[in-house]
Amino acid sequence: MKTKIKKVLICGLGGVGTVIASAIFDSKSAELKILIDKSRWEKYTFSPTVFNGKNYTFDYILPDNSDFKADLVIIATKNNGLNSAIQNIKNFVTEETVIISLLNGVHSEKIIAEYYNPENILYSFYIGGSCIKNGRNITQTGNYNVVIGLRYDTQKGRLKNLDDFFTCANINHYVSDNFFEEYWKKFFINVGVNQICAVTNKTLKEIRQEENLVKRMKTLMKEAELVAEKEGIKNHQ
Repeated sequence: MKTKIKKVLICGLGGVGTVIASAIFDSKSAELKILIDKSRWEKYTFSPTVFNGKNYTFDYILPDNSDFKADLVIIATKNNGLNSAIQNIKNFVTEETVIISLLNGVHSEKIIAEYYNPENILYSFYIGGSCIKNGRNITQTGNYNVVIGLRYDTQKGRLKNLDDFFTCANINHYVSDNFFEEYWKKFFINVGVNQICAVTNKTLKEIRQEENLVKRMKTLMKEAELVAEKEGIKNHQ
C-alpha cells in the first residue's frame, strides 16, 4: 500500500473515539470526519464535545454521504454497535482504505472481514485509563496506548503507514512483534477483571484483598486461556 493516510473517518465518539479524534484534530494530521447517524446529528452538532476541558467542533458526516473517501476508518463503537458501523462506513471505504477496530474482545476484526477485504483490516486494541463521561463532557488522563499489528505479511506497508500516521497525530501507540499474545492477554483482563469489577462494584485493588474474588477472577481468566489455546495462542503466561 503506497497511499499515505490523509483522510480519516471515526465511527463512534465515546471515550475511546474521543481520545483518538482529539489527537488527530489537535495535530491537524489529517482531514477528519466523525460518522454519526441522523438521531445524533442535532445532539452532536449543537452540543460540542468537551474533552479534558477543551471544546471540540468536529466535522460530522452522515452515512448516506458519498463525497468523502477515507484512507483510514477507525471503528470505536460499543460491541452492540458494530453491525451498524459496518453498514454505515460502506460509502467511505475504497480498495485502499485501512480499517481498524478498537472494540473490546477478539472477534470484531473477523466480523468486519466478512464485509470488507481482510487485507485492509489491521489488528489493534486500546488499553489504558478509563474515561469519565458526563454527557458530551469527557475526561481522560492521557494514560493509554493503541497497540497495532498485522495478520498477513502482505500488510506490512499498511502497518507502516498506520504507524507513521499515529506518530504524526501524537497518538500513543506501538507496533507489537507479538501482537496476538498481547491481544489475547487484554481479553483475559476484560473477561477476568472487568466482569468481577462490574458485578461487585469494586476496584481491582479491593478485589485483590478478597480471596474468594481472586479465585473467581482466576477461574474466568483460565476459561479464556482455554479458548485462546484452541485459537493457537500458546504463549499467554
